[in-house]
Amino acid sequence: MLKLMAQITFVGILLMLFAVVSPVNATDFATADARFQALTSDQDKMIWVEQYEPEIGQWPVLDQAYFYHRKGLALEVNDDINGAIEQFNHAIELFKSLNEIDPGLVTSLLDLAYMKYLQSNDTKVYCPDRKEAVAVARKIDHPEALAGSLVQLAFCYQNGFDELSQGLAVLTEAAEVVQKNNLSHSQLAMIYNATGNLYRANQVHQPAYEYYQKAHQLWLNMDDTQDVFNMLHNMANEAVELGHWQLAESHVNDLFNMADKHTDFSDFEFFAEFNAGRLAIAQKDFKQAVAGFEAALALRDTTPEQYFIKVAESQLAIAHFRLGQYDQAFQAADNYLADIADINADTTAQQAVIIQLYAQQKTEQALQKLWELFDKTEANKRLFVKNAVALQSLSFSETIDALQNQASQHQLAINELLLKQQQKQTRINQLTAIVVGLFALVAIVIAWFLYRAKKHYQIRAQTDYLTHIANRRHIIQEGRRLLQHCQQRRLNFSIIIIDIDDFKPINDDYGHAVGDVVIQQVVKSMCAGLNDDQMLGRIGGEEFLLLLPNVNKGRAHGIAETIRQQVAETMILVENVQLKITVSLGVASNQPPVATFEKLLRRADEAMYQAKTGGKNQVQPTHPVAKSL
Repeated sequence: MLKLMAQITFVGILLMLFAVVSPVNATDFATADARFQALTSDQDKMIWVEQYEPEIGQWPVLDQAYFYHRKGLALEVNDDINGAIEQFNHAIELFKSLNEIDPGLVTSLLDLAYMKYLQSNDTKVYCPDRKEAVAVARKIDHPEALAGSLVQLAFCYQNGFDELSQGLAVLTEAAEVVQKNNLSHSQLAMIYNATGNLYRANQVHQPAYEYYQKAHQLWLNMDDTQDVFNMLHNMANEAVELGHWQLAESHVNDLFNMADKHTDFSDFEFFAEFNAGRLAIAQKDFKQAVAGFEAALALRDTTPEQYFIKVAESQLAIAHFRLGQYDQAFQAADNYLADIADINADTTAQQAVIIQLYAQQKTEQALQKLWELFDKTEANKRLFVKNAVALQSLSFSETIDALQNQASQHQLAINELLLKQQQKQTRINQLTAIVVGLFALVAIVIAWFLYRAKKHYQIRAQTDYLTHIANRRHIIQEGRRLLQHCQQRRLNFSIIIIDIDDFKPINDDYGHAVGDVVIQQVVKSMCAGLNDDQMLGRIGGEEFLLLLPNVNKGRAHGIAETIRQQVAETMILVENVQLKITVSLGVASNQPPVATFEKLLRRADEAMYQAKTGGKNQVQPTHPVAKSL
């Protein structure tokens, strides 16, 4: 209910106006519609539909059209967007079948466009209906319908600076209609809101904030709860963009206060938490940002605004990543990208892709995506500077045109204004050069950092936090790779599974801190004497896996026995407690050959279990198995 900010407010006003001015031919429908207008419960509106739908066959076509429009509204508030679209289309079909154009056609077209917006957020999908609504409103000479449909149409011109002047022209016409016909302040507020959206879409945030503030004040005077909340949301967003932190925090607090006070508005709390997260991430308070976005996503079912849900997922991924919480970051990025059709659509999607590539240890591809992101950001900055020049030129041109229509004595003022325009153009060109240079420098620095950090992050993702040897995922991956390598070259390959004997009583009797020290000392003993091509990893709490490429079963048994003796001879002293530790070991090799590493791992695990049941502190080889394995 927020993205276009009060786009349907005008529709509500038209609804009441048309209920009065439209010719209602059946008393039954007039009575039914009066009851519909008085309903406040979403569920009661659906009951109303079920009550009167059997009777509509007896009503005139005009009344049937209005009934299907009301049914669409009932389905909309009950979050059945597809159903609402079907009913609005049905209403439009009936309105168009009439000999005379009825204002209800404008209302139905605007409501249909809003449903399509909620589904797609794509101007190509929902704007044709708004253009048609404007055309219909012009034909019937209905000022309220024309002003409202023009405001809705202005939201269609947010796809770049080239459309800004078109959008402003549409809003100028809407303002003239409001002024000429002395229409309500609510329509003026919608014009302010739409103007703010146009400036925001072109990254001109200061005037955007000012227009939202004007709309907020008008709706506050009218006690319009929904639109007051919408404008606070917009103002909080623009205050963040402008770096006005105290102002943004004040607006976020107001959002929470409204959510607490107006619990009947289901998605107020979602947007309060969303804005809190956005403010926190802008201030680099990533821990607070995680809290805000997680709280918002926990309320995702309270809002139909899928756009903001996806934004929250993407920002949550970035906040987790900046905190070093990589698993959570990877999960959030996956959630965000699951429903994104074009991963190159914007910088947010590209950031999520970079996080995902790091999760998959595709560092080179992540770096390539980062460069692409820098290129896109640099292009956006150039476009922003170009737009700023054009905006200034537009302002100067309007002033120049006005001056040139005056007497010749104002020629000097015109020349001075042109000179100022040229000076500003020069300053902006200098700014462009500086911005491009800074981005190039930042790109070089980050590339250097990534080059240094690449192996650090790879090692961190592959290393057990306690022992600093390979973690389970990495040792298993290496095992698969080495087995395939040895089989292709017809080399021997063996593995050893090692388990610390009676480890649980150590944790129970002395605590986990002592248990951690025991694990670290045992690993130190086992690593002594290993070759560079032999790899040890931790696959469980007190369980380890040793990979032995180009080692046959006999040599592997000897290595296992050496490890057993080294551990058994090591006395561990921790917190004035002297402990003697032993291990049980299971040895397996790829002779006879195995189809997968997992089967070889199962052989070694069975052998280790035999060592445990056979008295512990011993080495057990794998028993012969059928070659079918």
